[in-house]
Amino acid sequence: MRPIWILLSILILIVSFQYQNIMAFIGIELALKGFQELDKNSDGLLQKSEWPGLGFSLVDLNGDNIASKDELKEFIKEFSREFSWQNNVNERYNLPDQLTKGSFISSSMSIPVGYYIYIPDSYNKQPQKYFRTVYYLHGGRPGNEARSVYISNFIHTIFKDNSIEPALYIFVNGGELSHYNSEQKDSNGEDIFIKELIPHIDSKYRTINHRSSRGLEGFSQGGRGATRYMFKYPELFSSVSAGGGSYMIEKLIQKNNGFEDDPRDDDQEIYYVGKGNDAWSLAKEYKVSKEHNIKFLLWSGELDPNLTSLKEYAAYLNELEIDHSLLVLDDVEHNPFAFYDKGGENLIRFHLGD
Repeated sequence: MRPIWILLSILILIVSFQYQNIMAFIGIELALKGFQELDKNSDGLLQKSEWPGLGFSLVDLNGDNIASKDELKEFIKEFSREFSWQNNVNERYNLPDQLTKGSFISSSMSIPVGYYIYIPDSYNKQPQKYFRTVYYLHGGRPGNEARSVYISNFIHTIFKDNSIEPALYIFVNGGELSHYNSEQKDSNGEDIFIKELIPHIDSKYRTINHRSSRGLEGFSQGGRGATRYMFKYPELFSSVSAGGGSYMIEKLIQKNNGFEDDPRDDDQEIYYVGKGNDAWSLAKEYKVSKEHNIKFLLWSGELDPNLTSLKEYAAYLNELEIDHSLLVLDDVEHNPFAFYDKGGENLIRFHLGD
């Protein structure tokens, strides 16, 4: 075989196996060209005033109100990873030692599924004590248990207040179509969480294995997921806080008989998530049965574009006479880290009954 054909064969193999990485690289380079256009003074940095629309705080990883090219690269990499049931945290994050990586072998898939868990100091200091749990559902797609773990920094700081009873916080991988069972994606994120992860946590750690001591929280896609799970599995959770979710998309799913066609992105694929499997239909079903009372908190930043639909959903809950609370923080956009930095104690106290 001629050397040129050998080299070509190797190149084809590389492209085949590294397609996702190559496309991610191309996406980064295209984004950087857009970065240069926004950078009016060509200093290699973007001020918040130069950023178009919302989302600046998600790119500004260190919170100094300036976005660099490196920060933009990291942001794009974080949200362009190929899906995996096991993921590691971004090395640039400084995280508390109390946050650890865990995994279990899925009984349905026979592969390891990852999660992160924040274990408060008192867990090891008081070996006879059993602890409450709060499960955190990440935003975005595809699923990634490492995506939201930076929140553990705020949790760790807040738990230093001795008046707040500590809890185990578990960061969940929502599956390829985040927080849904999906035949299209061959990924059952809902079942893995409800039927496998929760029992695993209760068997491995000293948890209070009862709904009265189990909370659920989520942001954006995770906020929508937390709302659906709350109404589908009221026997599992006693407190649920849902932040930054687009209940407009949930409404569209209801109108489209279970098909999700998100008009906000360029994804041409339409996902079937199940007729009646939306926050509006499930709330109505829950109102009819109402087997369990659940504390429910909706939360959002004042600058979050999803706030309007969140308020509309709150009004719908009022019509159904479903008890809930609404927490909106000034000068916060669609960013769970910014919300936790400013008002995380409110969320933690909500779950702990304070």
